[in-house]
Amino acid sequence: MRKITVSVLFSLAVVLAIPVMAQQQESHPSTPNPLLQLLQSKGILSAEEISSINQASSPDDANARLARLLVSKGLISDQEYQHTIGQPAATASPAPAAHLVEVAYHAPVASGTANQYSGSPQPKAEVQVIPAVAPLRVLPIDLPKQGGMIPDIKLGSGGNLKLYGFLKATAVSDTASSGGATFGSNDFPLPLLLGGDTGPTSDPQFHIKARSARFGSQFEWVPKNSSFTVTGRIEGDFEADYTDVNNRNISSARSSQFGVRLAYMRLDTKLGTLPWFAQFGQDWLLVSSTLPSLFETTGLALGMGALWERSPLFKTGVQFHAGDLKVQPEFAIVLPVAGNSTLTTDQRLRFGDRAGAESNRPALEARLVFQFPLSHNWKAVAPAQLIFSGHHARLNEVIPHAAQAASSVTCTVLPCTVTTFYNPNAPNIGFTTSTHILGASNCPSASGICNLEEFFPKGKQQDYPQNVWTAEIQLPTPWVTFVAKYYRGDDMRFFFGGQFNDVYANLRGLAEVGSGVSFSGRAILFGCAGGSAAGQPANTIACPGSAVLPAYLQPIGGNGGFGELSFPLSRIFHANPEGYNSGWVLHTTYGTDRANYADAAHGNHLGRTDLDTASLTYRLNKWVTFVHETSYIVTFTANNHGAGGAITKEFLPFAGGPTRQAHNWRNEFGPVFTF
Repeated sequence: MRKITVSVLFSLAVVLAIPVMAQQQESHPSTPNPLLQLLQSKGILSAEEISSINQASSPDDANARLARLLVSKGLISDQEYQHTIGQPAATASPAPAAHLVEVAYHAPVASGTANQYSGSPQPKAEVQVIPAVAPLRVLPIDLPKQGGMIPDIKLGSGGNLKLYGFLKATAVSDTASSGGATFGSNDFPLPLLLGGDTGPTSDPQFHIKARSARFGSQFEWVPKNSSFTVTGRIEGDFEADYTDVNNRNISSARSSQFGVRLAYMRLDTKLGTLPWFAQFGQDWLLVSSTLPSLFETTGLALGMGALWERSPLFKTGVQFHAGDLKVQPEFAIVLPVAGNSTLTTDQRLRFGDRAGAESNRPALEARLVFQFPLSHNWKAVAPAQLIFSGHHARLNEVIPHAAQAASSVTCTVLPCTVTTFYNPNAPNIGFTTSTHILGASNCPSASGICNLEEFFPKGKQQDYPQNVWTAEIQLPTPWVTFVAKYYRGDDMRFFFGGQFNDVYANLRGLAEVGSGVSFSGRAILFGCAGGSAAGQPANTIACPGSAVLPAYLQPIGGNGGFGELSFPLSRIFHANPEGYNSGWVLHTTYGTDRANYADAAHGNHLGRTDLDTASLTYRLNKWVTFVHETSYIVTFTANNHGAGGAITKEFLPFAGGPTRQAHNWRNEFGPVFTF
């Protein structure tokens, strides 16, 4: 129905618009064409495209320009073009699958189409070029237009709905796994040495998966007599947890469940002459602007240099223009999340995280984007971007007053009537009370002897910071698109950085006197200055004149990033834009994620993981793409940093023995069907 409607509009334009345009060119060049305005109001043409049509050297040239635009947008067919214009259509083929896997289906991406027809008048028989590779932009700054979406479904409420998505099936071969009972059978890559020993071999594996299938819908409401543009998006995929119900527990490996990726609404209007927006819901975090164009998106370079996340947020921003330069500052309040590694499975299923929400304050993020064309002479090339972003939160661990339950009971009298409460779905929270501390300055007992529970009779709270900043650049050219990202921060586990380390209890030279376990299951140490067990009875420590204090929760720092070169092979080798060789693209990527070794020695002992990837993409048409991706992944352990600067090597179990590094060759191949 949409193509029929556009065809009718196009036919009307041919019959009526061309004489009007000819008259405009002769006597009234500034008079707007009502039919072109109609096409713009329906979101079919942009202002730049209309300007290009109006700059035509003749009515026939204007007619041809309009027709080429409609063919390039897929709104009229080549046969309709040829029937109306009388010659074969010369249009740019759809952009090669530079970002079909991750971005093309949940956010508009600048494709360069509008720039193909701007500038000086073009010859009528101009042959269009194959578009350059557009960067993967999950947070574009292109502004939505009121009524600019061509809907697939019109809702009874007056809203418009457009469906999109893809079906993806891949076969995967890995020469090694991330290891252990927990991570030993992933169908996506993780840093190696993460989960323990892999058994007698490196645990090579083969998978076929289809759970990357993704479905989404864009929404639009056009309120009458309003300056607001109201849009929304809901998107999900089948990469959530597996089932454990009776009718599927045997076949759970093929029964992954649907999970929400994005769900938000957005309001756009103008503050004076400046575009302004406000957005509410779950979207990509502001530190996620630039991602690699990897075929494997189940674990998009987790712990290998990508650094990204999606989360509920409230976001706002304003856009400034200076010629072709766009500058957009943005600010967001975000759900604070610790990404805590100590939660039980039951806790993670029930509420996901505690330390973030219990800080009672939102996380704060900001982003500044500069967008500009590198050259006005390049056709079908997206504009460049320079991006800076940052994230800050404070997270809070809570230790309740209750002492830990004994882990075991020894019966001295039979029958044994002593029972110990134990809940496998919750950590054994509270303070240890088995150690007696003498002479501490903050001991409330007149005897001068206290346990940890008596030092903190109401429990204890301990917070810590979470900080991340990034610098990113995206430089598309007709021959190669260069994309790079650098990040640095601490406690980056939630963002899949820092080798999945979070925080550790740093006593800062205090002598340990015991510990407390928080609601999140994190063990927090306590100590005092000058404490010693020498000469004391068993389970007794003397802290003469010094206070018993909690350890500082030290965020484990790190840094990383990636660089990517994407080559539009079909464009470089001048393939026919309408031929079967118009969709070849080569991506090469290097990524690295590194934890501070001195910190990681107190965490999971992973120091660094590197990723080298080459991905060859062939887009058969706008619906079908085939990809083969080869990756080399290597993980190194973090050296131990001892007293006096002494450094010792750290070994972790792998393939039945200790090692300081492990590597994996990964190959993945499959088609993607888009709609």
